Amino acid sequence: MSEVSLPDALPGETGATEWATWGRTHAVTPRHVLRPSSVAELAQGVAAAAQRGLGVRAVGSGCSFSALPLAPEVMVELTGLSGLTAVDADEHRVTVLAGTTIRALNKELDAHGLAMTNLPDSDWQTIAGAVSTGTHGTGLAFGSLSAQVVSLTLVTARGELVECSAEQRPELFQAARAGLGALGILASVTLACEPAFRLHAAEIREPLGQLVDSVAARMAGSDHFEFYWMPGTATAQTRILTRLHKLPDSFTRPGSPVARTVRRLDDVLLRNTLTAGLNQLATALPRSTPGLNRVDALTNSPRQYSDLSFRVFTVPRRVRFVSTEYALPVEELGVAFRELQTLVERRGYAFSLPVDVRCSAAEEAWLAPAHGRDTAWIALRQYWRRYDPKVFAAAEEIFVDHGGRPHWGTVHTRDAGYLHAVYPRFQDFLDARAAADPDGVFLNDHVRELLGL
Repeated sequence: MSEVSLPDALPGETGATEWATWGRTHAVTPRHVLRPSSVAELAQGVAAAAQRGLGVRAVGSGCSFSALPLAPEVMVELTGLSGLTAVDADEHRVTVLAGTTIRALNKELDAHGLAMTNLPDSDWQTIAGAVSTGTHGTGLAFGSLSAQVVSLTLVTARGELVECSAEQRPELFQAARAGLGALGILASVTLACEPAFRLHAAEIREPLGQLVDSVAARMAGSDHFEFYWMPGTATAQTRILTRLHKLPDSFTRPGSPVARTVRRLDDVLLRNTLTAGLNQLATALPRSTPGLNRVDALTNSPRQYSDLSFRVFTVPRRVRFVSTEYALPVEELGVAFRELQTLVERRGYAFSLPVDVRCSAAEEAWLAPAHGRDTAWIALRQYWRRYDPKVFAAAEEIFVDHGGRPHWGTVHTRDAGYLHAVYPRFQDFLDARAAADPDGVFLNDHVRELLGL
């Protein structure tokens, strides 16, 4: 292959722009930055970097709290690759460029009368980042964004475009659709969608003890179920989303523009701005945290509403935080949660953001945290200015005791030895990665530690 120069627009060898994750957990100043505006430019830039012996990593919106996206040598910034490139209305499938945010995708799908089957609660992530880390919503009958991918296109270190699916190069497909960016750079993905639909949301405060006792049945009996527990309180906020066909039209009729505006103001003012203010106060006065938690919990009043699915799945996230999240077998959830509750209460950890519990269906992708088992998720969050890794480490011991798998984009301390034990197809993933990228162009230090390389 002839020598190809990196684009002239790239900064010099030392680079001057620092890139940081949203939660401010990690930062890096890359030597080079690639900002391709087409897939052809992406392929050319990756090939040129590989020829020079440089490591390449892609970044999305910075939503990961782990070191997964860090790119000390060549950082590929994908925001210039956005939008749909194909729509199959009959098969309910779309092909979307990797740098497209979930928010932009939702709007484009709605314009075509389509919707994603399930979504995470944050919509500013890029599709490539969310797919590569197994980012998920909630609902025992529904998988993560990785599970909704039916085919994908990778850019290899040689600048080649490789397409794969369950029928075409299936082993590469099962590795790459939750691939941590370790096999190549995602250029585009084809997603299984469905006709646009509406959801009815019921948000209710319930006694925590009774809820935990029945949580597996509650998850199995709802389309989309989750709950939030504010440490130091005896209640939880449940959020139950029901799909259109389960309810009469009177429940699923979208609210008026006025009602939608009122709901958004509630989300922004009470569930974000007030929470941010209380966390700033707790930072200055740590001993006030339990009382402030109770105030925050009381502001989340019960409510019901209906709207287009993507407007219900996603919620505003304006309070900056750091998160760890683990995927557990559903049958382990109740015991693990009670152990976590005891830990928090016994040690008096100053959590000032709620613990979030969700669920998802078993998946095929080899490194999907829900691989091979129906899964319950427990997410812990700390206000970013009060982040204390020891708090997460203590909780992580509980999750590990129950066979937990870390969400790849969150804070955790697992390494290849542990991951080999909890992922039955871990070696298959390693073999597929070695075949796709034998020179390790798409690795960074964090990925090497995860994979034992």
